[in-house]
Amino acid sequence: MTYGEQIRRGREAKGLTQEQLAESLDVSRQAVSKWEMDLSRPARGKLVRLSEVLEVPEETWVAIDAEQAAKERPKDSARPWKIAVAVLAALCLALGGTLAAGWWAYTDIRVPAESSQGEAPIPAEGSGALEELFPDLLPLRGRRDFDFGGQPLGEYDPACVPFLNDPPRLEDESLWSGKLDGGGWLQVVKADPRHEKRESGGMVTFYNLYLLYAPDAGGGPLEWTILTRLVEENVYLDTFAAETFTNVLGYDGWKLSITVGASAGALNFYFSQRPDGMPCLLTVGNNALEADVDEDGELEIVSVDEIPFFAEITDTKEGQEGSMVYTLDPYTGGFANVGLSFAREKGGFVVTDSHNAVLARYVLRNHGLQRVPLTDFSVADYPDVAGTRIEFQTDVEGLSDGLAPDDVLYGTQYRITHRQQAYLALQELYELTGLKVDFCYCTANEFGVLFSLLPDGFNQRSFFTADFSENYGGRGIPQFRIAWKELDNGWSPLSLAEAVLPGPWVPPETVLGWYYGRLGIFRTGEAAVERDGEIPEERNLYLESGDLFVGTLRDTDWGPALVCLYGPYSGGIVNH
Repeated sequence: MTYGEQIRRGREAKGLTQEQLAESLDVSRQAVSKWEMDLSRPARGKLVRLSEVLEVPEETWVAIDAEQAAKERPKDSARPWKIAVAVLAALCLALGGTLAAGWWAYTDIRVPAESSQGEAPIPAEGSGALEELFPDLLPLRGRRDFDFGGQPLGEYDPACVPFLNDPPRLEDESLWSGKLDGGGWLQVVKADPRHEKRESGGMVTFYNLYLLYAPDAGGGPLEWTILTRLVEENVYLDTFAAETFTNVLGYDGWKLSITVGASAGALNFYFSQRPDGMPCLLTVGNNALEADVDEDGELEIVSVDEIPFFAEITDTKEGQEGSMVYTLDPYTGGFANVGLSFAREKGGFVVTDSHNAVLARYVLRNHGLQRVPLTDFSVADYPDVAGTRIEFQTDVEGLSDGLAPDDVLYGTQYRITHRQQAYLALQELYELTGLKVDFCYCTANEFGVLFSLLPDGFNQRSFFTADFSENYGGRGIPQFRIAWKELDNGWSPLSLAEAVLPGPWVPPETVLGWYYGRLGIFRTGEAAVERDGEIPEERNLYLESGDLFVGTLRDTDWGPALVCLYGPYSGGIVNH
């Protein structure tokens, strides 16, 4: 059980939509969607409120943490011999060192812990050793699926489900029903039971599962028709699951899953809607997950088989009919000894050592898997803004440090790039205000990042700036500044009229705390006390740890608007 699964089950048990749950928690629908997809976790304060709304004991979250921690404990055997063979061979060729010394050098590669003090012992790019171990590009086999988005559903005699017009019986045989965003209903029912006697003497019943569709009836009785048959002769009805998906290759809809065999795993059906409102089958996956493996801002569909490792990636391209299906076959792809695996929480396709530390990460590019700089962040850390196109300006006098956007920076806790800093900052802006942009320019320096709609507008036309702590590759006290369009910044794309702002239900003495509670990486602890600052429009927020955040708020026709935030100041002492 994960946080996402628990939240989704609790929400559906209460009959709530994602929008309704988001309203009761004072967050965006996208935030709830990310929680349910396990792309992010609610803050501690939100967990308390979630427990109240969903009537889930708070101990449930503690139990989930314990379960996840148990799963993440280092394993003694997880393909160590494969990695060992590749590592030893490469080191003998590239370094000429002893086997023991070489093995230690590479198996000690790990994601830095909080106490790492900036140490990140990875092979240097361009040294040759890293390329020997993990090739820059792993080729994939590709084919075009012209039926993507309109997979044939077949035609079925209504007699296949003889109780279509018998509501009580239909309810008895139903496994699930759900509403489509564009109108209409889907329902999965079991039919055609076949009983078979087992060798042990017991009986087992096989069913066909059908997907039904009914258009909106304006409050009247629904008229169901058979849309398609999902599976035949199935005995794993208790494994059926349905969940909504968003932004999967540009579509929203329902993912229906059912186990089809002890060794075959689950079939996954992705249903969305055509412009005319009729349901359509995008594609069918096997043990499928959704992840942005090409980092274009949309989630791709990845079907995975772990032993031996095999994967298929379904991706689409704007203006191109159908989809591309890329196959990762270790026996024909030339990377059987790389030790590749798929871990969505680690950024997608990765190579890990026996302690589950990431040694290399790959993304889908140029019809293959391309190795990218090894950092501690991926598109999973900024899913809502990954589609924003950013053009970097690396030569802005007095504001740029001249580094390429994908050069790795070694913070005291994390490895990161300026590009990742930019996306993390935009994600923070989105969490804070609900606003994002389609395109912007960015320049970066040793402190953080600045954004503008103009390539030369960073001095007087920067609509958002964010300075990071040393943990995230920055310097000094973290801060960010927002230039609101209505506050004498007509050139800014950030409008108070479109932003999420604290409503009248938020007491004036807790407004800064309301904003602080929406933050992600800039939030460093639990808020305790909020007080007036030393100058007008300034508020001080003290954390339970004693650290201090200082914010500037402006009263506007739309509500109190946060203009800037500085902190944390250790011990509550402003020292700049």
